[in-house]
Amino acid sequence: MPTLDRSKLKYNAKVFEKTCLYCGTIYFASRSTAKYCSSTCRGYANQAKNINEAAPWNEEERTVDALLSQVAYLKGQLQHYINENEELKKILLKYKSSDEL
Repeated sequence: MPTLDRSKLKYNAKVFEKTCLYCGTIYFASRSTAKYCSSTCRGYANQAKNINEAAPWNEEERTVDALLSQVAYLKGQLQHYINENEELKKILLKYKSSDEL
């Protein structure tokens, strides 16, 4: 999964902060029209679209692809919440250190 780390990019690089339509991960894109964080997510989304068009199934009839798709989405959501939690910890540490002064 791509990480939201601008330090690995050039200081003057034009990038866009985007959210992957497949897994929900927040990432930096070099194009404004980017929809997915990686070629893996793009491929999985394309496969899921083709499968749904060819043979749509009910929620009760889960296939392995549908379950893998759901796992990838939940993994992206979890990563998003982990990143948000780390940012909140940093803010909390700033406030604690300013209170001690």
